[in-house]
Amino acid sequence: MNTQAFTVADLIALRDISVNTAFMDFNHAVVCNPDALFVFYEGQDNDYYYPRLQRYAGRPIEPVKCNGKGKVVSVYKILVTKPEYYKYRKGFFVDKDFDLNTDPDLSNFYVTSGYSIENYYLSDSCMESFLKQMLNFHTGDALLATIMDDYRIMRQRYLDAVLLFNTWYCAIKRKYGNAINDINLDKKMPKGFIRIDYPAKNVLQQYSMVEIMSGFNAAQYPVSPAEMSSAEAYIKADMLKNHRGKYGLSFMYEFIDNLILQFKNTPAQASHYRKITISYDNILSILSPFADTEQSVIEYISRVAA
Repeated sequence: MNTQAFTVADLIALRDISVNTAFMDFNHAVVCNPDALFVFYEGQDNDYYYPRLQRYAGRPIEPVKCNGKGKVVSVYKILVTKPEYYKYRKGFFVDKDFDLNTDPDLSNFYVTSGYSIENYYLSDSCMESFLKQMLNFHTGDALLATIMDDYRIMRQRYLDAVLLFNTWYCAIKRKYGNAINDINLDKKMPKGFIRIDYPAKNVLQQYSMVEIMSGFNAAQYPVSPAEMSSAEAYIKADMLKNHRGKYGLSFMYEFIDNLILQFKNTPAQASHYRKITISYDNILSILSPFADTEQSVIEYISRVAA
């Protein structure tokens, strides 16, 4: 039986380099491991999903990176055009983002319940589990309780400080969709927009719509007060889940990094110091065992792996 999923002609017909690369990776994997579950991700999501796939799929996993939500959708739409490709077990994982997600094909995807997988890392349980398993804390430890209180307070102040930016971005994404692809956001809030004061346990918002308008040429994407109000109400309905998760993860990384430095420089807390090389680029992997796992992702993995 020929297990090759795509012919040379199929691959040449693809115009998008990222989609082409994803199909070539898939094409190679199905030849080598046709009985695996082939999972298509946006990008770094593999750090979160792969351990959960290993736990719940019950078969080998072959990850395929697609470089963005739109590319995962494009791969899916091509895969379903030819019945002979149906025999392979496939899973498609994308972030909810601020999109309206009205494409009916997304019913066959796992779409995060919040903005992105990064939002699954921001919970109390994730932080507390990390502190217990990596930094030698235990339930009943007074310092642990203090750190968790500080984390909750500063996390909320951070979310309050980034609310306006999230609201604006949500409003334009919902109004203009992919037409705003010329606005590229970093993993962190724009430089100078936020200042975190750890000794004071405070987060200061140092921007307004004036800075947003000038920094992102936002005048070309006007939104009404009603559209801004609707976006703000959506985010406030669940601030942990509905804000842009990369910003929250940036805060979490800085909070942990500051905490480790505190333990290093405070003799009375030295037992909690551990030399951990932590950065924004590896925090998804380091904290993956502690991040939230919703029942919906377990059910999706079980369904597509069957």
